[in-house]
Amino acid sequence: MDKSKPTKALRTLLESYASLNYPPTSIEYLNTPPTPLEFHQIVSRNRPVIIRNAMTDWPAYTTNKWTPEYLSSKMGEMEVMVAETPRGNADSIVTHEGTEYFVKPHTTPHSFNSFLSLLKSSTTTPNPSTILYAQSQDSNLTSEYLPLSEDIPATIPWASIALSQQLPDATNIWIGNHHSVSSLHKDPYQNLYGVLLGTKVFYLVSPIGVAGVKERRVRSATYVKKGEGFDIVPDPVSSSNNVGEEEEEEEEGMITWPSISLDDYFSLPESERSTPVEDISDTDPWKWTKLSTPIKVEVKGGEMLYLPALWYHQVAQRVDEDEGVCVAVNYWYDMDFSGPFVSMVNYVRDMTEVVMNS
Repeated sequence: MDKSKPTKALRTLLESYASLNYPPTSIEYLNTPPTPLEFHQIVSRNRPVIIRNAMTDWPAYTTNKWTPEYLSSKMGEMEVMVAETPRGNADSIVTHEGTEYFVKPHTTPHSFNSFLSLLKSSTTTPNPSTILYAQSQDSNLTSEYLPLSEDIPATIPWASIALSQQLPDATNIWIGNHHSVSSLHKDPYQNLYGVLLGTKVFYLVSPIGVAGVKERRVRSATYVKKGEGFDIVPDPVSSSNNVGEEEEEEEEGMITWPSISLDDYFSLPESERSTPVEDISDTDPWKWTKLSTPIKVEVKGGEMLYLPALWYHQVAQRVDEDEGVCVAVNYWYDMDFSGPFVSMVNYVRDMTEVVMNS
């Protein structure tokens, strides 16, 4: 087979996607929450949307506004699990002693008040040795943060109806400051992400833009506290042979993860990033990322982002200037695996690997 044919076909796919979703690097804003029918149509397009005024009836945003003082009054000395990292880079690829690892955070129980005090004090520290982030993704608002759950709805009615799910699969709270970032990743959920304090900065890439995120298979590891710093310890490898293909990859301690940081991409001059996709040179080192048309968007306090299932996203944050922290809540609704979407995304991913290895 002519090696140029799969490459040309992949490029044609990305150019077609960009033209059919023009302008491809923009995002739609809604000034009021959608009806269930309108949200169903949004989900079917698999494009992100920012919804304003989606939390005007939430006590967490109005009567019981989630300031640090209020959160402390509700949580007090209750124990919460906190992610700790040296650079705010939990769940990301890190080079250690010449080898790349996918590194998970060190997690430690803190009393909530202790965590919040340490978090706020580190906000004004340029380079803290330990960066804290409340990021447990186990529906923590229905468990360790249960006292706060009465201030938010158990479900988003218009989403629940549109997605035919009475309740989300998980509801999570995120509390951090500007030192914490997430690496580029994706989730198999329809995600509704509401910001209550501060600003979240999302970098987004469509599932068919896998060529632009440069996925790599690396060994998994975990940050472990060592004195005043951290060590990176590879995860243990199982010797069991009685596992399926997906389980075997996990047992081998390997994981496939995007290797690119979109901070580097968005540091390019805007004039270079705005080149029409049909004019992007095949010799451009950023070719596939540009063809994947990444989106950068800020989600401010009071706004909610609909993040479609399987979209790659990298997240940074800025604290509320008055309160010194950033607080957000997200609802994860299960995605529908039936129909052609998931099969198409997997096919594009497989063909992208063929192109990249040719």
